[in-house]
Amino acid sequence: MRTFHFSLATALALAIAIPSLAAEKPRPAQSNRNQPKKVWTNEDMDQLRARGLISIVGPEANEAAVPSASAFSQPVYASRLQDPEWYAQQAADLQAELDKHAADLRDAQAALAQTANGVTQPGIDMGRGNIGVTPEAGVAILQAETLEIQRQLDELSDLARQNNIPPGVLRG
Repeated sequence: MRTFHFSLATALALAIAIPSLAAEKPRPAQSNRNQPKKVWTNEDMDQLRARGLISIVGPEANEAAVPSASAFSQPVYASRLQDPEWYAQQAADLQAELDKHAADLRDAQAALAQTANGVTQPGIDMGRGNIGVTPEAGVAILQAETLEIQRQLDELSDLARQNNIPPGVLRG
């Protein structure tokens, strides 16, 4: 008997809820169907702006000061390949990386030379790992990385020469 009352109450609730949801749906205004559509043009913008129907975010086009090319102190290049500052930045980054790798290589070679003479460090620096399985392999890897960075610097120099960038730009 309980099941019957529960089912009856559920059916009644659904019968009342569904039509009320359908009644709450917004309906399109019928008066808009008979009016012709208006296409707004640029000439109509002043009229709409006066009525407050247009909001503009940021400065208006006629108020915004458009800087001329002579207002910039830096020349504008069509490509970064013609920009001497880009070459200087790339060369500085590669040179810093090359200096770091060269210092690491010198340290590794000095440690390897000391080990060959029987001088070893009293312990292992756990904060600084070896990039190779053996010290010799670590030195070989550092040499290869140093040569790769030098090759990248050479390629950058060739690219600069092809784009008529003065050689002094790369030297900083």
